Amino acid sequence: MSELRGPELGDVSRRSNADHDLSHLYAAVVSARVAERLGRGTRPPGGGPRNNGDRLTTALVAYTTALEGYALPVPPVIRDELRLRLALP
Repeated sequence: MSELRGPELGDVSRRSNADHDLSHLYAAVVSARVAERLGRGTRPPGGGPRNNGDRLTTALVAYTTALEGYALPVPPVIRDELRLRLALP
């Protein structure tokens, strides 16, 4: 059995803390988007669809804040989606 090194693992050991933080936060955004899409058209007790929207807004805010904290640009798609969501009542 051969050992996996370097490019096969995506150089995980060379990734910075920013990479780890941002990948975790982006995964939360993707997960919240999926939950919101799956929740559309259904009305579970407890106001599920609005909670999924709030979850996505929270994930977008956290991701945007982290990007700005690491002095990285916020992708226009993320910035615009967050701006639209924050404008919703």
